Amino acid sequence: MRLGAVAFLIGILVLHASPALPARGWTLLLPVLALLAALVPRLRLPAWGLAGWLWALLFATSATQLPANLEGVELWIEGWIASMPDREGRGVRFEFVAAEVRRDGQLEPALTGRRLRLSRWDDGESGETGPGGSPAWNIGERWGFAVRLKRPRGWSNPGGFDYERWLYAKGILATGSIRSRPPPRLLATAERYSMDRYRQRVAAGFERALPDNPFTGVLIALAVGEENRVSFRQWDVFNRTGTSHLMSVSGSHIGLVAGLAFALVQGLWIRVPALALRWPAARAAALAALAGAGGYTLLSGLSVPAQRAFLMVAVAMLALLAQRPAAPGRMLALALLAVLVADPNAPLTVGFWLSFGAVAVILYSVSGRWRERGRFGQTLGVQLKISLGLLAPTLLFFQQFPGVSPLANLIAIPWIGCTVLPLSLAAALLGSWSAALQSMLLELAALTMEGLWHILVWLERWSGLMLHRPTPPWWALALAFPGTALLLAPRGLPGRWLGVPLCLPLLWPPFAAPPPGGFWFTLLDVGQGLAAVVRTRGHALIYDTGPRLGSELDAGRAALIPFLRRQGVSRVDALLVSHPDPQHGGGVRSLREAMPVGRILTASTEQTPIAGASACRAGQAWQWDGVRFEILHPPDRGFSGDNASCVLRVEGAAGRVLLPGDIETRAETALLAAHGTGLGAEVLVAPHHGHRDLASSAFLAAVKPRYILLSTGYGNRFGYPRPETVARYRATGAAVLDTANEGAMTFRFEPDRLTLARHRRDARRHWNAP
Repeated sequence: MRLGAVAFLIGILVLHASPALPARGWTLLLPVLALLAALVPRLRLPAWGLAGWLWALLFATSATQLPANLEGVELWIEGWIASMPDREGRGVRFEFVAAEVRRDGQLEPALTGRRLRLSRWDDGESGETGPGGSPAWNIGERWGFAVRLKRPRGWSNPGGFDYERWLYAKGILATGSIRSRPPPRLLATAERYSMDRYRQRVAAGFERALPDNPFTGVLIALAVGEENRVSFRQWDVFNRTGTSHLMSVSGSHIGLVAGLAFALVQGLWIRVPALALRWPAARAAALAALAGAGGYTLLSGLSVPAQRAFLMVAVAMLALLAQRPAAPGRMLALALLAVLVADPNAPLTVGFWLSFGAVAVILYSVSGRWRERGRFGQTLGVQLKISLGLLAPTLLFFQQFPGVSPLANLIAIPWIGCTVLPLSLAAALLGSWSAALQSMLLELAALTMEGLWHILVWLERWSGLMLHRPTPPWWALALAFPGTALLLAPRGLPGRWLGVPLCLPLLWPPFAAPPPGGFWFTLLDVGQGLAAVVRTRGHALIYDTGPRLGSELDAGRAALIPFLRRQGVSRVDALLVSHPDPQHGGGVRSLREAMPVGRILTASTEQTPIAGASACRAGQAWQWDGVRFEILHPPDRGFSGDNASCVLRVEGAAGRVLLPGDIETRAETALLAAHGTGLGAEVLVAPHHGHRDLASSAFLAAVKPRYILLSTGYGNRFGYPRPETVARYRATGAAVLDTANEGAMTFRFEPDRLTLARHRRDARRHWNAP
């Protein structure tokens, strides 16, 4: 059965690595692989072949998209709020299940029953409250909205978060904004999702009890699986210490609850002779463990790790009730099958692979082994083996590996399991009876969490133990997996030492870099903003860092840093912030916190106050690895605002790139007077995102670009780029490319050749919208 499960997972990997081809055709690979495994004589498990066909059918039927004629038009939609609202400032987002959709009074059946992700700017004065003055946007309420929908669309950058995959995995067909007119209408209250309504009440109760406590979000995540209230700073610390899996409902938490329920009921049962003689204590404890694990799984929102743990507990407890043996490998395989049948899109989440992978590592590394060490030694050994076993997938998914993870988990697992988690669950269950008791339990839980937080912050400062590596190539992964299996094998296995050389390419993969005299220029996809990276043989320059996206998130964190990590860049030699505009300098702080930054230039040190920055001025120039960098604008005086943008020209053996910031006609005229035809460049980044009637004909004639690049947000509310501007660009004969359509674009200027890579096209997957 284990081999069948492995074959099934290989088929899933093949499917999700495939480009955007018809899903029904590609899913045939899954049942074929599973059926082959099922036909192996020793296995005799044709159920895996049937499981493959079932999963393929479920997956193929889920692969639908928003009809093109419904995108961007106003619709009237009625349905139910289906998730906890996520508030940030005055904005709110939530998932919504459509019951009825109309366009100009005509019913649109294609959206009936589909899940959407809607957002609204909530001014707090619209009167959108429920009966008795309860807060608006409660799970299960039926509302009517005027909305405009669009297909899921996120930034497309190497190493960046795949928003489209995340939405697809959650079964969300489209995203949209709620219009102010006609106003939203509350049609009915509390019609659906009773468990989710209870989860929302628990979260609201936690926030009332601890309104200003920084760990309220962590306690909510542990109790009901709602992670949106955990701050980015907290996630950074948890990720850098390898403990993020403990700060939401995970498999270990489900197992802990099941174990506590089993031990408690068994201990009480055997002390009551009438009960013990009537029914075995172990069976009664098994039912209690099953109920406890099931209840907590429902309370958690049915996350994949929670489902996996509950299903394994269920198989074990049912086997105990039936007095049948339950092999751990068979339990894991059955849990895998059940998760895939219940949620065919589960393999699109990182948690799916890490959750099942961690349990598989534990089973492989401890099954059938002689244990001579004490309990502490065994626990430490298991943590080290999990860290080693998950090294390859962790570097694949995150391009980093926290070396302090075994020690941090050794401390955090019992700390969370014995104090924070039981107190949080007790507060969730007792809140309906006594608000005072709930508040006391939460204050105690927050106090214990604060103690752990100080330890994790101290461990996070051991920055030398954080391993950053670029995404490993496929051949390094192919060597690392058997190498890891050898290292985790029993000590007496011949050739076990071969695991070390097999894993070395994973830790020290080859770094791709431009040749001497060449450079790589990447314009990242950061929506309505600008962020570009120039790499030479041994240096990296950043031109602008993209926009801010909220109180804690910015393009530096979301796009720029993941891209640099993926490329193996650990230091930025120069940073240019073209001018004081939040769309261009919003990610500076995140970038400087993530890695060392050398020289910093900006148009105005007064308007862009960055520590250590100096002013960029025309005439400044330097050379790296045979590539020349020159500031062409602004001069010492005479320009301000957008017209004072730092204009950078990069010149290598194969061509030039011109980055003009947001200059306007007056600055263009000055550049023409100073440089004339010397402005020529193969690649021009269009000023102002294609806004207004900029880039004069004389300026374009002097530059003579082969490519004109635009950096805009898909379906942005400003209407950029303007059609007349695009038409004028195309009239020059240049290819006009927009990050909204192409994703990140990388131009490789290498001796005797210029090549272009478009990330949205080259990294296309079946969940990406056309």
